[in-house]
Amino acid sequence: MKKNMHLKMKRIYRAMLVLLTAVMLAWTAAAETAGEPEEQHSDTWIKSKLVTTYTLNRHLNPFNITVDVKDGVVTLEGKVDSPVERDLAVEIARGMTGVSRVDDKLAIESGAAGDPAELPDFSRLVEDATITAMVKSRLLFNRNIQGMDINVDTSNGEVVLDGKVESDAVRDLAGHIALNTANVRKVVNNLEVAGKKEPSKLEEAGKIIEREMSDAWITGKVKAVLLSSKEVEGADVQVSTRNKVVTLKGTARSREQADRIVALAADVVGVAEVRSELAAGGR
Repeated sequence: MKKNMHLKMKRIYRAMLVLLTAVMLAWTAAAETAGEPEEQHSDTWIKSKLVTTYTLNRHLNPFNITVDVKDGVVTLEGKVDSPVERDLAVEIARGMTGVSRVDDKLAIESGAAGDPAELPDFSRLVEDATITAMVKSRLLFNRNIQGMDINVDTSNGEVVLDGKVESDAVRDLAGHIALNTANVRKVVNNLEVAGKKEPSKLEEAGKIIEREMSDAWITGKVKAVLLSSKEVEGADVQVSTRNKVVTLKGTARSREQADRIVALAADVVGVAEVRSELAAGGR
């Protein structure tokens, strides 16, 4: 009986790992579609996107991972807290476009057995992971925040924001963005106002990504932001981008919602202009 239960839990764990990997890749690589130039899959591009992906992964204990990429081969070094974290880090790297192989040199710091039976409720974990990724993505892609240094944790639909921002306005904006994300029931805003500072390595990685933005990248990020927002519920929006000009077509429930959709798209990093062809009132 115990053996059967253990096998069942292991199968659930594997399914959970696949789901978590899909969540992370969906929200950080939404624009990796046909038509993007091959240079966007350079070693620098892969490393930047991988570091950003690990940054989104706040539902687990924070990773202490060094990423190196050479000729499409990713080397991961450092320490993680459990086999779950190690497996997830490796699977995310393997799923990144342009990666030919992953050299796993990660060590498990705590020596935990990682028995899936000891993990929290799996459906709840996946739901919280999805919320964390959506909130982090929206903060990261917002031109007024670009939240590389904002940590996001989610437990039972309650989001906690930690880190430092440059002003009270940015702090309040981050809190509202989190609260307006789908399935978030409460936000605890612990962000500290610390003023401007020297850019971190993660922010430098973000600048690399911004320089290499394509129309497909922008379209993917606008779609991700709209999909994750409570304010867009009930609307049917199609997004296209040409020369960083975003065009929105479809229907909104009201003129107010249509205006809000335009504002959300305009706030995405890299968008030069938004042209709206949205019809209000569902027609």
